[in-house]
Amino acid sequence: MKKVLRFLIATGIGLFLFWLVFRTTNLNDLWNAIKTCNPWWFSLCILAILISFITRVIRWHFIVNTNEKVSFRHLFTSTQIGFMANFLLPGRIGEAIRAGMLTKFTKIPLSKSLTYVALDRTSDLLGLLMILIISLTGFHPKKDILLPPDVLNVTIPADLIQKAVLFTITIILSIVLSCIFFYLYSHRFVTLIQKSEKLLGEKSVHFITRISENVRDAISMIKNPKSILGAGLFSCITWGTFWLSYIFLFKAFNIQYPWYTPPVSITLLSILISVPGAPGFIGQFHAGVVGGLALTAPLVDINTSRAIAILAHGANFISVITVGLICIYIEQLSSHSIVQTNNQK
Repeated sequence: MKKVLRFLIATGIGLFLFWLVFRTTNLNDLWNAIKTCNPWWFSLCILAILISFITRVIRWHFIVNTNEKVSFRHLFTSTQIGFMANFLLPGRIGEAIRAGMLTKFTKIPLSKSLTYVALDRTSDLLGLLMILIISLTGFHPKKDILLPPDVLNVTIPADLIQKAVLFTITIILSIVLSCIFFYLYSHRFVTLIQKSEKLLGEKSVHFITRISENVRDAISMIKNPKSILGAGLFSCITWGTFWLSYIFLFKAFNIQYPWYTPPVSITLLSILISVPGAPGFIGQFHAGVVGGLALTAPLVDINTSRAIAILAHGANFISVITVGLICIYIEQLSSHSIVQTNNQK
């Protein structure tokens, strides 16, 4: 019942934001704005999104393959299937699915796979932090900004990005310090648990010990400077491809905007989709793009902004779902081939 309630609330948030963005829309004007999109530039936008799929997996490769020997294919399919689940299911359950897929393909313990996913999400925050800091160099309003009523009819705090920077830094430091603390003191923790065997029971102690060892083994990648630098570098490259995709998309509509519009739009979008919402990030995605344009390029026609939001969401959604389905097909085909080979033996 609680899961259903959370789903309904999250979906309600997304649909409400979608209504806010499009409530004053004239469909004819919106369609005319969409038709002005240059298909060549839009194709480059999709290409940048597809490249980000590869750079994201390379980032995870630096984390996982510090301790494991996992093929790029299995890392890619695990990531894309999980990413597709994030777009189709609420609550970012796709991250758990990504870990489950990695365990299924490689037999890595699930607790270790989950830790690798958590470490990847942390490195992802490093790229976001880069975007936030760059945004601050160009976009630093001195007072709160009231968006036009036909956009979102909300006030954006002047220090929104500054707060996002501090919050992101706090999260990164908290996770890093927690990893270091656990790595240094996990043996003491396990010893303490083992001394409580009479109280917890032998099976529980064995389970906790095994989980702790798996997590510690995964965290040990923090001792490898090459892995940390590689993951950080490709995190920045991945966020750079997001930036590039918006440059291409804005070019497709031939709009005039300051250089910091893409990173500010990405920042607002990242903040909105971090909140549980409707499947596919419907509403949140559109509000982020339209809000980012309204903040930094207020002279852009509102229907053009809405058209950009629709195509930005569509480009991401279709790319993620298409590649995810291809990955599922490939893995099913591979499993079928393995079964045939075993039967022949």
